[in-house]
Amino acid sequence: MLNNLLETSPPPPQKLSLLKSVGWKLFLSVLGGTLVGLMCASYLFYRELVKQSKAELISSLEVQAESLEGNFRTFENTAKLVADAAVTLHQAGEKREFVYVDLIRRSLQTSRLGTGLGFGQPPEKRLIIPERKYAYPFAIRDKSGKVIAKGGESEPSDFQESYFRDPIKAGKAIWIEPVRYKETTVDPPEIFVSTSYTLPFYNNKKQLLGVMALDLELGFISEKLSTPVMRDSGYFVLVSPQGNLIAYPPDPQLALDLKPFPQINNYAKLWEKINLNLKKTATNTGIISWQDKEGKQEFWAYRKISNNNWILLASVPKWVVIGPLLRFSVIGTILAAMGASAVLAAVVFLFVRNLNRRLQPIMDECNLLAEASAKSEELMSREDEIGRLTISFYNLLGQVTVNEKRLRKEMEKSAKAYQALQETQAKLIQTEKMSSLGQLVAGVAHEINNPINFIYGNLPHAAEYTQELLKLIELYQEKYPNPEPEIQDLEEEIDLEFMVTDLRKIQASMSMGANRIREIVLSLRNFSRFDEAEMKDVDIHEGIDSTLLILQNRLKETPTNGAINLVKEYGNLPLLECYAGQLNQVFMNIISNAIDALEKFRNKEETDNHDRIPTIIIYTELSADKSRAVIKIKDNGCGISDEHKSKLFDPFFTTKPVGKGTGLGLSICYQIIVDKHKGDLRCVSEPEKGTEFIIEIPIYQTKPISKIF
Repeated sequence: MLNNLLETSPPPPQKLSLLKSVGWKLFLSVLGGTLVGLMCASYLFYRELVKQSKAELISSLEVQAESLEGNFRTFENTAKLVADAAVTLHQAGEKREFVYVDLIRRSLQTSRLGTGLGFGQPPEKRLIIPERKYAYPFAIRDKSGKVIAKGGESEPSDFQESYFRDPIKAGKAIWIEPVRYKETTVDPPEIFVSTSYTLPFYNNKKQLLGVMALDLELGFISEKLSTPVMRDSGYFVLVSPQGNLIAYPPDPQLALDLKPFPQINNYAKLWEKINLNLKKTATNTGIISWQDKEGKQEFWAYRKISNNNWILLASVPKWVVIGPLLRFSVIGTILAAMGASAVLAAVVFLFVRNLNRRLQPIMDECNLLAEASAKSEELMSREDEIGRLTISFYNLLGQVTVNEKRLRKEMEKSAKAYQALQETQAKLIQTEKMSSLGQLVAGVAHEINNPINFIYGNLPHAAEYTQELLKLIELYQEKYPNPEPEIQDLEEEIDLEFMVTDLRKIQASMSMGANRIREIVLSLRNFSRFDEAEMKDVDIHEGIDSTLLILQNRLKETPTNGAINLVKEYGNLPLLECYAGQLNQVFMNIISNAIDALEKFRNKEETDNHDRIPTIIIYTELSADKSRAVIKIKDNGCGISDEHKSKLFDPFFTTKPVGKGTGLGLSICYQIIVDKHKGDLRCVSEPEKGTEFIIEIPIYQTKPISKIF
């Protein structure tokens, strides 16, 4: 066999074509796999972005719905307070009509939203104003803002209208459908389109005294909803349960004409689908993909208003939501493919060139051996030392072949072992990812816990104040019309005017705590990606004061801990262009950490702490060049060691006990100040001498410095 192989000399080596080279095939294979991976990743990324954009649409709808519900609650409380005042006057024996007319007039003047206010008593049972059979004291605000009040006899037909009969029949307060009417009380007469909140009110014997009605002009609601939904596009629509338009910003006149929503732009099937979804699902919120009669693709989000079961809709063209995402995904994929191609081409070129350089000596030796093989038969036939050397050489070649086969088997085993090692490594990486995710979720739960505690901490105060107000009303009912000193003393003791004011502040802090929950979760979720929150001009001192109001319960004195002394030295700062919610989160984290650092110095039972008064100082000023706002938050607590200061802004680093902190707070603060606001956040601290955090933020983020002053 060896003789046959050596009979002819091999042809000279030919130049290798580029398209048939190993490098080209390797490049195409790797590039194809990379492109497939990029396409899959781009598709998954696109789907995730669409999901997040829909969540953004729902979030925008929720913000508007909560704002409307807050305004409606204020509106309802106004009517309830006037009804309670009328009951109190009645219990005091007041029967003069002008007193009730004056009550209605003054109440409407103080109402920010109401356009009309009045009440009617049942003609057949006149308990409030017996001298008038059809008494209906009312007041109206004309288009110029002037309040006009009127008493006297009303039309008998007014007491047969739905706004008078329906709440009596229901036995509770209700919102009525919008109506269009001509008001002749004002001069000249004006056309009003409004809805009303009506409620029956009773005396302490459960006898019906009358029906209070507070009118709300539809134009106010349309103006409230005139902002775009998202990305400067889309609009809001407010519809009653019967399908009547209450607010339609694209054409407000349609709402003033009481146009039914299903009759607009072929929305009958859309309205039917929304109502069907609300009945089928337990939630009051959802989103629908819709195509109108002109073929335009739209997203419609819906949410039921809790006060009156009205339905708030948000319409956004599909291209606004999906178009930018699709362009981003396609362009990103193309750029990634081009970049990957360039990198792969360079890597494969260097790899093949290095491989050829290492193989060239072997190929040269093989070519020399092939050229010499023609003479090997003659050499092997010789019986001298050269023949024996030739035989030994070919025996050596045979042994090399055997060793090569053995080496191939060993390499196959090594390849399998390497593959198993890669699989094990991938599992370890996945385990680390899951562990990090668990830490992140624990951090979210911890951050959410603080605002919830603030809300629940204020609820007992609100309940206590409400009970005191009810107690005062009961005493008025029992003692009036001849007030006893006991009543006057109690009114002075509880300070009714202060109580009402303080109750509003408590409700505001509760609402602020709920908003902080959403902002904390949003900030944590977006820790490493682009934030689309709105940047606006804000008063930085208001944000600090709001944060201190939320933390008031932790600052004040308790049975076991003394109060923390708070010193505020505010400078004269202009409005700051920033993400207000994120800056509030920074203040919340830093001030909360300062309170934690002062905890051991607040204990009243430890005599060692009596020489140090726990103090937090908040100082604001402009930088020397007036281009930055400087905020300093300093405490006289235990301080921070040099070892810990170098890791202070690292994610998941904390010195607190297990379960007390996740180490995410200051890391998020650093990203908000440095990355989002192009500012600076640093810490100055010495052990047992307190800690000072210094925040510097540019006054403007988008305008030139020369235009600041």
